[in-house]
Amino acid sequence: MLRRRTLERRLFGWLLAFALTPALLVLALATWIWTGSLDRVSALGPWMTVAESGRIVLDAAQNAAAHDSALAAALEQHRDHLSASLMLAHRWAFLTDRLAAVLPFLALVLAVVLAALALAGARKLARDLARPIRELVDWTERLAREEPLPPRRPDEPPAVREVQALRDALRTASEQLAVARRRALEAERVRAWGELARRVAHEMKNPLTPLRLAAHRLSAALPEDGEVRENLRVIEEETARLEEMARQFAALGRPPAGPTSPVDLRELLTTLLATDVPPGIETRLSAPPDLPLVEGHYDALLRAFRNLIRNAVEALETMDGERSIEVELAFAAPAGRHDSTAHGGWIDVVIADTGPGLPPGAEERVFEPDFTTRSRGTGLGLPIVRQIARAHGGEVTATNRPEGGARFAVRLPAAAVPAAVPS
Repeated sequence: MLRRRTLERRLFGWLLAFALTPALLVLALATWIWTGSLDRVSALGPWMTVAESGRIVLDAAQNAAAHDSALAAALEQHRDHLSASLMLAHRWAFLTDRLAAVLPFLALVLAVVLAALALAGARKLARDLARPIRELVDWTERLAREEPLPPRRPDEPPAVREVQALRDALRTASEQLAVARRRALEAERVRAWGELARRVAHEMKNPLTPLRLAAHRLSAALPEDGEVRENLRVIEEETARLEEMARQFAALGRPPAGPTSPVDLRELLTTLLATDVPPGIETRLSAPPDLPLVEGHYDALLRAFRNLIRNAVEALETMDGERSIEVELAFAAPAGRHDSTAHGGWIDVVIADTGPGLPPGAEERVFEPDFTTRSRGTGLGLPIVRQIARAHGGEVTATNRPEGGARFAVRLPAAAVPAAVPS
């Protein structure tokens, strides 16, 4: 039964009219011409005239044939031929009369067959033309409901090039919208946490300042040894940790401000490995000699990579056996270019450790402000790293190494000027 779809019904009606109307007109015209011409093309009338004139000739020549045997034989042969031809004319007249009687019914049957063929063809074409439209309407409704679109399958029904291009464009738009929604949700979550964190940081700093000042005065007044001095040292360490926590709270949700400058990531990471990694942990850094600089905020990039290095150090502190941190810098040239001095391109920084790695399924959650894998800590270090990377037009991802340990990859856009080759 024909589906009651406006577009499909309209297509069906127009296709049926275009297919059926010319065929029925031609059939009706041919039937009329054929029926009207039967009498004119009938052979019975002329043959009856010939038969009558031949009878007169035969009667007139009958007396002469009695005295001429050759003439009699010729007349007899002519009579036989004339009788046979007249019999054929009667047969043809009989057939034409019957055909004239049956022809309207044959035309009607042929018209019904043509109508059935036109109906089936128009219905199939209407469905084939309306199906992609219904499919694309369903896809747009799925996009509005934030539902994923059907993936491309090997048995997907074929479509014209424009429809297939529209399918691919909608699939691409769906993926981009999903990424945009996810990023918007992350940005809103970070913004909300950042606002809360800044308020907490402000409330923490108010009592921390006089507390540290009082601890400093007590430290100056007490002797170097004794249990009170040890307790005072604990107070100083914990207040320092609280101040660092307050700084992280204040940094969350606040994009880097101020002018940018060229930053040499090789030099920055070399300094961090020398100052933030304690003895007993092996460090390795590899980078190409012509690595480009990064145009960015030095303090923000320093904070981001310091968080990644310190995370790796904390992961290795409880490990036995090999303890190492590997840092690898590489340049990814723009498409079709391989020169590191070319404009564009990316700098990839990979920081990997031999620690326990990330919990299963936590590769994306570690960048959420309310997620942490440590008993001590705010859980804000990695969200700040992602925030800084995206503020510089880059991205950061986390995975586990096949051989064990965590692997963080930071991608930042490269500047056009290479860094100086270290001597």
